[in-house]
Amino acid sequence: MDLELRTYFEKHIGGLQALIRIPSVYDAASAGADMPYGKGVAAALDYMRQLALSDGFEVLEYDGHAIAVCPGPREDGQTAMAYPPGPQEDGRIDVVSHLDVVEPGTGWSGDPFSGEILEGRLYGRGTQDMKTSAYLAYLALKRLKEEHFPACKSLRLVYGCDEERTMDDMIHYVSRAGLPDFAFTPDGCFPMAIGEKGALMWRLSGSYKGPVRSMDCGVQCNVIPPVAKAVLEGVAADSLRARMRELEIDGSMEEKDGALLVEVRGRAAHASKPEDGHSAAVDLFALLREVDPLADNLYRCFADPYGRAWAEVPEGADTDFTVNLGVFRVRDGACYGEVDGRYPFGLHARELTERLSARCALRVSLDYDSVPTMNEKDDPYVAAMLKVYREKTGDLAEPVVSGGVSYSKIFGHCVAFGPVSADMKNLCHQADESIALADCEKAFEIYYETMKQLALLQRQMARTRNGGVPGAGRQEKY
Repeated sequence: MDLELRTYFEKHIGGLQALIRIPSVYDAASAGADMPYGKGVAAALDYMRQLALSDGFEVLEYDGHAIAVCPGPREDGQTAMAYPPGPQEDGRIDVVSHLDVVEPGTGWSGDPFSGEILEGRLYGRGTQDMKTSAYLAYLALKRLKEEHFPACKSLRLVYGCDEERTMDDMIHYVSRAGLPDFAFTPDGCFPMAIGEKGALMWRLSGSYKGPVRSMDCGVQCNVIPPVAKAVLEGVAADSLRARMRELEIDGSMEEKDGALLVEVRGRAAHASKPEDGHSAAVDLFALLREVDPLADNLYRCFADPYGRAWAEVPEGADTDFTVNLGVFRVRDGACYGEVDGRYPFGLHARELTERLSARCALRVSLDYDSVPTMNEKDDPYVAAMLKVYREKTGDLAEPVVSGGVSYSKIFGHCVAFGPVSADMKNLCHQADESIALADCEKAFEIYYETMKQLALLQRQMARTRNGGVPGAGRQEKY
């Protein structure tokens, strides 16, 4: 790695630790007009706002949903990147990150927002997804600005607040700022997620009669449930304990006030990566199958995280279908659930909904659907990014189609680019999320050079469109 860039990263690592320490989880209780996603997320957004202002950047505001960090005033005093661009603007490239994180969940060895460095690794929720790369992109633009790199004026850093839930933040941003000529989000994998599966969310609902007085499974729709709990009535404890041992389920039981309290432990992971986790909810359904018909039905629907019993992925599809019952509750005779699904080209949300509805004992409603996306490998922006990555790493691996959902869904002409590489353990949405400092340094070098080359490419393409005259016309949407 370039020694100067490594020294630069080491000098600023305290700022990254401070960002990790902010518990920027969506909080409905404190959400309001000024803080649409709650006080924790607003605090993270304000942290980046104040940092950018102190470093001489221009900050554009988008009503608490997002901010844009721009290199600053031009020498002639005009605003660098206010949108929509005037006739002297050559368009823009957005580098888009989110500051919200999923709930920590259980199983952490220490404080999930410690920002602590141990044995060369930085720990805390958001270290991989995605505060680290959001901060590295900031350092890259800060470095380019300090070097007075003129082409960096076409770059804009965008920080959003609700990627892990609805992406309403970026919908709002795009409605106000318009689409850039190109965007990338450092919220995926290297060498590149050139496309993404379709993403959907189903809600389950219905009445309940049975031995379950209450049930509480999971933490968030797009997280594999790490814990599932139930309070049961009229169920023999001895037989259930025997079944737990037989199925080798990690859990415990306690008899209290005439009821049986059951807790099952799994392993959290990103819903799109079932191989990295283990669903406590599915184990709880398996445990209760013989005493509760609904548990048996839900087990049959969701035990296979690839939905092979009912999804019928077309032959030759580029990726698998994945399904995760991330949240399930039973309260006062009513059921509620949230299901995450990721589907490849060739499948359609409406057809998948019909198939699940035919099997599931509860009502199934499709509440969110974002179709698969794909960019072309010979796209000049994509090619420039891959060239930088390969030169910096020697890795000639091809781009992938990701099961993750990033801001690429909103921007379209956008790819996800790092920070997780093939030789890294993917800890997104898992306990003890962390990242090696050596991987941070390498990603910083890649982002710095990538942003530099994209800015040069943007200037070159603008001049070509403008007949070789800088600023002669506004760049059209690519």
